[in-house]
Amino acid sequence: MLYTIKLFVFFVVVLFCSYAYLYFFQHGISPIKPLYWQLLTIVIMLFIMTLRYQVESVKFSRYLIVWLLIFLSSSILSYIYSHQGSIEEQALIESFRTVLLLFSLFYIFSIDGAVRVARYAMLSVVIFSVLMNVLDFVMPMFSKVPGRAAGLYVNPTISGAMIVLAMVLSITVVTRYLRLAFCLFVGVGVFITFSRGPWLFWVIAMTGLGMIGALEVGRKMKPLVVPVISLLAGGLVFIFLTGGAIEFFTMTGLDSYLTPITLSRIGGSGAAFTDYSTATRADVVARAWTVFAENPWFGSGLGIDQRWTVGSHNTFLRLAAEGGLLRLSIFIGLLVILWRMTDGIGRVTLAVYAASCLTSHSNLQEPSFLIVLALISMSAKEQVSKVKQNTVHQYVT
Repeated sequence: MLYTIKLFVFFVVVLFCSYAYLYFFQHGISPIKPLYWQLLTIVIMLFIMTLRYQVESVKFSRYLIVWLLIFLSSSILSYIYSHQGSIEEQALIESFRTVLLLFSLFYIFSIDGAVRVARYAMLSVVIFSVLMNVLDFVMPMFSKVPGRAAGLYVNPTISGAMIVLAMVLSITVVTRYLRLAFCLFVGVGVFITFSRGPWLFWVIAMTGLGMIGALEVGRKMKPLVVPVISLLAGGLVFIFLTGGAIEFFTMTGLDSYLTPITLSRIGGSGAAFTDYSTATRADVVARAWTVFAENPWFGSGLGIDQRWTVGSHNTFLRLAAEGGLLRLSIFIGLLVILWRMTDGIGRVTLAVYAASCLTSHSNLQEPSFLIVLALISMSAKEQVSKVKQNTVHQYVT
């Protein structure tokens, strides 16, 4: 039965983190609605709880449970302050679903061996998604923005963010001598999304992995790994944003794959931040900030930015606009709890996740990002378990 549960964990991570469930439904390949997949997953995980499998005790798990209750309470309070229409009702239902799914994930990943299976699933997602992005760049067929690769994610920004998060979470199951090559492979898949946020996430991830020693380098190079990675990664991003990358595409014959949109994002129009996307994001950020400033303590009600034509594109600002400083502080509290209860890979992942919250307003709704949060919460316990196993092994031998 334990083997079946691990297969289920692998399936759930691949299904949600590859966005296959969403893509298949939207394109008529599968009749199952995304919500049904999520509800089915929750029901199965709750059933597994009834089997009472022995789980790893997580020192701060009580704080995570308390956080879920506080977050749900704030959602109900924000709903009371809202227009209480169909949009707000849907937002409240999403909050209940988020709490149920996170609670289930916290438990399922506590089962012995589940986290490692999830990391292998993330590795599968990374390899598949990068290859799909390359295909989408050469032969556009998935992305909603021509010229910007996205694969099954359809949205280039989500594609880049998820690939980077999955890269960090799966790095420990990659052979040490292949890790740097693996990260560079991921970098290619992220770059061709032409999404500036994920470019930054990749730089953050590379710097963080270098700092914790997750990348295999010689002993003499270890003190230099962080500054070298930071300079190289930052330099590459600077070149791409200022137009220097255009010469590279011309020299390699890849310039034929560039579109006016992608050209503007690598400085082809004289500046890399003058495109329509940047202007739109600036407008909604300003609007969200204005709404927050009008009601800074308790916000303007749940789902307020879902009434706009374009959402806030920022998880922090969405929560601030919905529930003011109260709801925003609750979310920041979760990040603090996770930071304190994990280390190493967990903290690098959390840094990337927090950065991605600046470019997306759905990081507390999408199952893929909730899976990331649950895996972060289990990272430290996984490391402690390995130490205990090694200690027992050394004692026995």
